[in-house]
Amino acid sequence: MEAYRASKTLARAVIHDGWVCLDCSRRLRTSNRRLSTEEIPWAFRTRTHAKWAHNGTQRPFSTFKANRESVRRAPKLPETPARTRFAPSPTGYLHIGGLRTALFSYLLAKRTGGQFLLRIEDTDQTRLVPDAEKRLYEDLHWAGLQWDEGPQVGGPHGPYKQSERREIYQKHAHDLLEGGAAYRCFCAPQQGGQAQTAYVTSGCYQNCALSPLDQSLDRAEDKRESFTVRFKLPMDRKKREYRDLVYGKIKPLKRSAAAGTSEESDSAIDAADTILVKSDGTPTYHFANVVDDHLMNITHVIRGTEWMASTPLHYDLYHAFGWSPPEFAHVGLLVDENKAKLSKRSADLAMDVCSMREENGVLPESLINYLALLGWSNPLPNDVYTMDGLIKNFDLKFTKGNTMARTEKLWYLQKQHVARLCDEVRRTGRKESLAPVAAQMSWVILARWPTILQSERFKTGLDLLYFCVDILLADSKSYQNPKQYVERNWYIIRFDESQVPMPKQTALDLDTEGNSEIMQMMVRNLLASDFQRPAAHQRDIVADGERDISLWFDDISRTIHDGIQHEVLKTMTTGVLAQPLSALKGDSTSTGEGPGKEELLFPDSTAEDLPSQSSDENHAAPHQQKRQTKAVMRYLRLKLSYGLPGPSIGVVMALLGYKECCMRLGVEAKDGKGW
Repeated sequence: MEAYRASKTLARAVIHDGWVCLDCSRRLRTSNRRLSTEEIPWAFRTRTHAKWAHNGTQRPFSTFKANRESVRRAPKLPETPARTRFAPSPTGYLHIGGLRTALFSYLLAKRTGGQFLLRIEDTDQTRLVPDAEKRLYEDLHWAGLQWDEGPQVGGPHGPYKQSERREIYQKHAHDLLEGGAAYRCFCAPQQGGQAQTAYVTSGCYQNCALSPLDQSLDRAEDKRESFTVRFKLPMDRKKREYRDLVYGKIKPLKRSAAAGTSEESDSAIDAADTILVKSDGTPTYHFANVVDDHLMNITHVIRGTEWMASTPLHYDLYHAFGWSPPEFAHVGLLVDENKAKLSKRSADLAMDVCSMREENGVLPESLINYLALLGWSNPLPNDVYTMDGLIKNFDLKFTKGNTMARTEKLWYLQKQHVARLCDEVRRTGRKESLAPVAAQMSWVILARWPTILQSERFKTGLDLLYFCVDILLADSKSYQNPKQYVERNWYIIRFDESQVPMPKQTALDLDTEGNSEIMQMMVRNLLASDFQRPAAHQRDIVADGERDISLWFDDISRTIHDGIQHEVLKTMTTGVLAQPLSALKGDSTSTGEGPGKEELLFPDSTAEDLPSQSSDENHAAPHQQKRQTKAVMRYLRLKLSYGLPGPSIGVVMALLGYKECCMRLGVEAKDGKGW
């Protein structure tokens, strides 16, 4: 009971004073009697107490909040610079799963001050896609992954295409044969059933491993018999440890002797002796992979978990050569919402990199940010990263298991990155960074309205490109992809009078005949003005390094908004809004039937709320001016943008231009007027 009372006293102290240090907490909880809040010395509840009461031996309570940019955990990194590689096979176009593997390898190398290599594994010549290698280079360059060594840039460990390293593989296969770690197998593939394609029904069924080396050499060179080179499984394999940085120890899989011994199955491993070199002299994936990683001094290999079953074989090959293996880190596969392995095309998005950028308008910054978060344990609460931010915070802390790839996250990150680019333009005034986004918008617009370049507003494609940049800057926080963004802002690009909605049946939307006439009169006066703001509405623009650059449509928007305010104030001051409808039409008396003008404009207002003929009283009613200004804004948005959401009406009018606004509002454009 005493402990309970002490805890209640502690709680009241926390509520009263905000905090209690740890030492005071212990004293309160171990007290033999109940203490009141007043009996707790003030010194024990202040920051001053934290300096002297503990004599520097105990850590006081802290109210410090960690910075959002500070890392919450110790990074998991190698102590020396890492040499990593990305080794794709050009048998198809680059998938986002492959790009993620390349990204992780690139980030590790750059974080540790190492090198990132690109190697083309094209040993399977029968499955090569003609333009896959070219598109691979384009995709990696587009994503910002520039390799330090590899094709197109060279390096001291070339060549970097496996089809050009055949002599190297032959030499190392010979070393394994001489050392007894491999043997020549002269067994021909056996056919099963009546299948036209041959497949192996057993491993080496002639015990070729027991043949003397000189005898197998004689059969291979003198008699020209066809053979493959097989790897002898080590006798002490069960005692070996196969380490992985993510999953710890890896156990070799037990498989049948028949599985995976075909020469055409590079990725399979089994209990039978694995083929290292095919009968045509071509190395299999496992053999070439190990040889190349060693000769290119690769220290860390990051790859998908589908290759985890191959890792024990690779360790055994390193051991047979007497080499030190690199560190392996296997990351989970990308799966869809049904937890199935991500295919090349999902329900709503193509998964190859080229299609994502060309068909869906995905930006490289967005895709790189998105892929980095799939399987990597982000140490920060913020998910929006640039490439520099990823390099600064990346480490080898990966999540176990597969990762679900949701496109909603991609579009969220795309929105954030476009907003960031727009903010950068506002700070620097340089619009080049928005050119790729604007170009994608232009393609969508031209595909939807092929004749748009024949209009008066857009005479050339460059005019349309600049216009798209202005739209992005005006509505910077709504972009997801080009199609969605053009659909959102189509009213700024194209006008269709049939799409203008009918006014809602509310008094504030000015749907009555009299109110509509007043709105038209105010709009005509607005468009006929010279847009010189009154002195009371002038805004001084302070030019300093910390403020955003004022864009051209920002200045025009301020002018238009001030013109609307001035027109509303002028109309209220002259008493037009307070006059009955009959006075506007020249009638001397009212019919007395139906609501008066005051009730139409101000249905919920009392007599005291209505503006009178006195100019002083009009100025004393700013809330009425605010209501009428909002009504004018709604009227303009209804006529100019169909009532759809978007930038402010001043920005919309600035982007549309004076003549386009006059056309949409049904007002004759006058020479020498406008903005």
